Amino acid sequence: MLIYPVPVEVTKARIQLLAYQMEKAPPRIINEAVLDVFAAKNKVERDSVAVDIKA
Repeated sequence: MLIYPVPVEVTKARIQLLAYQMEKAPPRIINEAVLDVFAAKNKVERDSVAVDIKA
């Protein structure tokens, strides 16, 4: 099983999502935070692919 470190950007987005959930933010805010988590994951994945191509 491959285990890799979770990038800082993804961790920050997840923590922000958890904070919104704990403070019972409006659903719109929570949905935006979920999208931010996915966006952070996608950015990290794109960046890692770009590095692999250059190598």
